[in-house]
Amino acid sequence: MPTSSFLMRKAILITFAVVAAAVVLPFVAMLALETVDTVTGGCSEGEMRVFREFPQYGGRQLEPEYSGSNGCFVTFTTEDPPERVLAHYKQELTGRGWTLDRPPPPVEAAEGQTESGGLSASRGGYGYEALLESPTRDGTSVVVYVVERD
Repeated sequence: MPTSSFLMRKAILITFAVVAAAVVLPFVAMLALETVDTVTGGCSEGEMRVFREFPQYGGRQLEPEYSGSNGCFVTFTTEDPPERVLAHYKQELTGRGWTLDRPPPPVEAAEGQTESGGLSASRGGYGYEALLESPTRDGTSVVVYVVERD
């Protein structure tokens, strides 16, 4: 029989997961669905340089297809587990002088729900985020977001 402190911790983690999903997922959806300019008109030259520093996961040579009012991003899906995708971005970013931000505390997904996570990093006047959602129907969904900060 679970103890009351275990149940309280589980309730707190589930609440955190719901709040995180309510904040992160609408933000990503807003960026994905926003009416945008063409790629050449949407991303700054600096943001494009950041995207081109290294291939995206799996050797993908992607260019941002969308841009938000501040920053731009790419999305793709891989059959690989999120841990492998995160390891790629950690290695590529730290190897190029990026500082990884402190990760949020891990949250256990509710039964039947997808798990989400990612990392963020900064260097100079730029921010780099890789957001992951898994499992999706086709594997791990990845959003890579680059923004030029003030």
